[in-house]
Amino acid sequence: MNKLIGNKIGRLKWVIVFVAVCLLCGGMKIGLAQEVGKVDLNALTQETQKISQKADEMTLIWWIPEEFWQISFAQDPTATEAQSEEFIKILHPYTLIAVVDGKVGSFGGVTYRSEADIRANINIRDSQGAYYMPFNEDEVDTDVKNLLSMIKPVIVNMLGPLGQNMHFLLFPAKNKNDQNIAEAKKEGAFSVKVGEREFKWRLPLGSLLPPKICPKCGEKLSGAYNYCPYDGTPLKK
Repeated sequence: MNKLIGNKIGRLKWVIVFVAVCLLCGGMKIGLAQEVGKVDLNALTQETQKISQKADEMTLIWWIPEEFWQISFAQDPTATEAQSEEFIKILHPYTLIAVVDGKVGSFGGVTYRSEADIRANINIRDSQGAYYMPFNEDEVDTDVKNLLSMIKPVIVNMLGPLGQNMHFLLFPAKNKNDQNIAEAKKEGAFSVKVGEREFKWRLPLGSLLPPKICPKCGEKLSGAYNYCPYDGTPLKK
């Protein structure tokens, strides 16, 4: 079941990118095969997703940071830098989380939780333990609502019930001290709590950083590592 989610979401990221670029480029087609940027978008997508490991749960939590959009636009030859900046500016005040949450029955049927139920039982938590609830619809900018409303039917057509039950929730991007709650390239941590279940991210994301080489064993390691996991050698930042 978890493999099924992973395969479908692997295709979904391109759907989201396609719709986003069409909004800004007047319907131009995205160049999916051309990789302009150095970051592996597949690796970034996997690193920003958390999937429940329980056999009776169909649960996906996908944090979509600004870097996802920056890299997606950078790898699309039809998009300009100005268009990318304008798109990211629209989403900048928000932390965007996509959620699917369902229970798998004895014979494989999935009972999905409604958006209202998920909204009432989800929050994000920063590294200090402060928590934040999702914005209500009337608190969200119209341009952002229009974007998500255009993405939704494409996802439904592509993924069926999984897409129908994928909900995009918007949380604050900053805490009360005007500090970012989650920064993909800086050290820190945050989590998404759904009921009693907590899905955690340790930051920075390794996929966004150049790899590090252990000076002792020569192993090529994630750019997010501070120490070699094989011999404990400190790694240069």
